Amino acid sequence: MKRIQFSIPFSVELTKENSWETLNEKNTSFGIVRCHFQLNERTLDMPHQVGDALAVYKSPEGVGSQHVIASSFELEEIKQVSSIRQFLLEHESTARFATELAGKIGFSKKNELSSKIKIELSEKLKTNISSTNELSESQKIRETIAFEITNTINPNVIKPIVAVPVYKRKAYDLLLGHVDFLRVDYERSFFGLRKKAKKLPPIFDYTKHPNRIKFGTPLSTIMYWEFLPRSSVLMLEDEHEVQVSDAEQITVDFPQCTKPKHVKFPDVPSLYQIANAAFPLKWVLRKSETKEWTEDELKQIELEEVKKQKNGWWNRYGSKS
Repeated sequence: MKRIQFSIPFSVELTKENSWETLNEKNTSFGIVRCHFQLNERTLDMPHQVGDALAVYKSPEGVGSQHVIASSFELEEIKQVSSIRQFLLEHESTARFATELAGKIGFSKKNELSSKIKIELSEKLKTNISSTNELSESQKIRETIAFEITNTINPNVIKPIVAVPVYKRKAYDLLLGHVDFLRVDYERSFFGLRKKAKKLPPIFDYTKHPNRIKFGTPLSTIMYWEFLPRSSVLMLEDEHEVQVSDAEQITVDFPQCTKPKHVKFPDVPSLYQIANAAFPLKWVLRKSETKEWTEDELKQIELEEVKKQKNGWWNRYGSKS
């Protein structure tokens, strides 16, 4: 089973201060809730289906032996994972879920969320996502693919022949794996003259993140057609029946399996690392740098909080860097 993970918002986007929610009128407090989703791919037990004809051919007159016909085509195909991510990004229930969760837990607290509240919030998200029915045109991300159909034509076949694309019915089971959150406050110490960034909840051990909440909740089953370019074939026109009328359709339904799953936390930069890129330690250094970060660079950011504790990640790797 193929598993694909993605996060909303994306890590690199959060290196910009304006991607975080401003929590006070003085613009000295910022917060974020990030959702981590997983797609589990499945092939459905259904026969292959054919779409509309791409081209029509006729065997040349006077040809006394078999001949090979080869044609090249270009076809627009939906990028399912990118489209699903765009769907979740635009869906108002995703933002509403993050807002309600932040209100229940509070940015400064540990990840102590009761099972009752977790179920309540995730069930609401599941209902809103699954009742969508299908992705809209604006949410579908497309790419053009090139392929070739090659076949041998029998000279005795004089009827028109059509080239047709072949599709396989597949599904993604969408799960909410984890949620993490963070608050950054710029505060003056008791005797301090300058404001410095403070992250809440505080982290002391890089192996123990106090801002992560496990879910593993199935949200929906998403059905789509996968184009199989190597299986596209030639067939008699009078035997051709269009079985896939809309190969770009992506339908959303309630999850076929509702049992919670174990989902591994994705290999992404932590919000503590990202916050060090978005919010310099000293208030006066805010927005002084316009660096464009990559996800790999964010993963390398040292955490001063952990470094001082001499444990966790820093104890194992920090002294070597």
